Formats: sequence, structure tokens, C-alpha cells
Amino acid sequence: MFAIFLGIFASFWFAVSMVLINRGVLAIDYFRGLLTNLGVNAVFLWLYVFLFVDRVDLWTPANLIFILIGVFVPGVARFFIFKGMERLGASITSCLTNGTPLFATFFAVLFLRERPTLTNLLGTFSIVLGIISLSWKGAAKTWHTRDLLFPLTAAFLFAARDNMVRFGLLKIYSPLVGATIAATTSFITMSLIYFSFEEKKPLQVSSRKGFLLFAVAGFMNFLSYAFAYTALSLERVSLISPLINGSSLFVLPLSALLLKDVEKLTPRKIGATGLVIIGVALISWEKI
Repeated sequence: MFAIFLGIFASFWFAVSMVLINRGVLAIDYFRGLLTNLGVNAVFLWLYVFLFVDRVDLWTPANLIFILIGVFVPGVARFFIFKGMERLGASITSCLTNGTPLFATFFAVLFLRERPTLTNLLGTFSIVLGIISLSWKGAAKTWHTRDLLFPLTAAFLFAARDNMVRFGLLKIYSPLVGATIAATTSFITMSLIYFSFEEKKPLQVSSRKGFLLFAVAGFMNFLSYAFAYTALSLERVSLISPLINGSSLFVLPLSALLLKDVEKLTPRKIGATGLVIIGVALISWEKI
């Protein structure tokens, strides 16, 4: 049950991070903000490791798994999300990437030999359906079918991340060391891409506020990394992945609270939230 709470906490803090990032991009370009976010996340993870982890094995071969994770997630995965938004729009892209727990459960059964229970599977489907319903706002088809590959590839990478994290954490002493290596690799990878290929636009007057928002979001990401990696070290992917990828449940109320962006409460949103809550209850059932 403890791992389930950790998964939910990871999802919550990631949702807080996303709300702050959505405000931050109004003040600074996304790539500079992303580097700030990744850098702060990595710094706090390193501080935690050096202050509280009594055994730090940086040179064990198993850490190569977390380096590989850091190269592809979030960097490459977010690239596919942005391309999906460009080609398909935010609604379709968000809905398809929210299918990550289904991919993650499939991979866990196939590669990690997990055997999720019936309530686990029903809960996963309920959460995915609820999140898709929450994020869907409707869209006219002005895109090509092949463009669906962009968000589906992102979902594939996030699902692979969850499975690789679980596999790697079974081979190292501390989950936070794995999280730190992955976060640091992400920061280095995206920094190299930025300085090699991105146009360096002049900073605006509002940039200081943007940097601050992305930095605070980076601290929230540190919390979500800590909770998510610890949860995946304790329980199987098919149980935890639907929880840590359920941040859309928290985004609407947090937007209303932090951004004053109050949206009308509709029967669809009430029903969607209910599906997510039922899904969490079903997943938790076997651990109660």
C-alpha cells in the first residue's frame, strides 16, 4: 500500500510541475525553461543522494540502464510530443500519450514476466479512459493518420522508461541514485542539443519570472522523481505505472487553484474523474 501512495504522490507533484511550466512558457522560451527545470531537478537529486544515501555506487554496470533512460526520456519523448502537438493539436496528442500505462503494462507482462491481477487490469483501463476523457476537448481532423505515430512513440518511450527503471532498480542499491543518473543524463543531452542546434533568442524582461517558475517546477520534478523511482523499486510496473502517469487528474483543480483558470464543471469531467478514482481503488484493492 505504501508504494501506491508513493505513486499517487509522484503523479501529484508532476501535475504541479506541469501547471507551473504552462505559466512559465508565457514568460520564457520553452527550451531555456526546460534546461532550467532539468538542471534544478538534477541538483536537488544530487544533494539528496550525497546527504541521505549511505551507499552510492556510481560505477556499477547497471547504471548504464539509467543513462539510456536519460537520453530518451524526457528529451526524445518530449520532442515527439511537441511534433504531435504541431501536427495533431494538443487534445489528440495528450489523449494518445495518456495511453502510456497500457503500453507499460503490456511491456511488463512481456519482458518482466509480471502477472497483473484482474482488478489491476480493470483499474488500469479505468484510469486511462478517465484521463483521456478529462483531456479530450474535441478536434476536427486536419491531419494525416501517420501523424499519430508522434504521440504514440512518446507513449511507447514513457512506457519503456517505467519498465527499464523497474528492471534497473532491481540491480542497484538505491532508487534515488538511478533517478539522479537519469535526470543528469537528460540535462546533459538536452543541453548539447540546445547549444548545437537551437537559435539563441534575446531574453525578454519577463524572463526572470519564467526562469523562477521553471526552477520551482524543477524542484517539484525532483519530488516526483523521488516518489516514482521509490515506488517502482517496491512494486511491479503494472501496479505503479497507471498511478504515476495519472497526473491529468490533478491538473484541472491545480490550474483553478494556482492559475485562477477556472473551468466549468461538466458531467463529462465528473464522470472522467470518477473513472480515475475507481481505477485507483481497483489497483489498490489487492494491497488493502
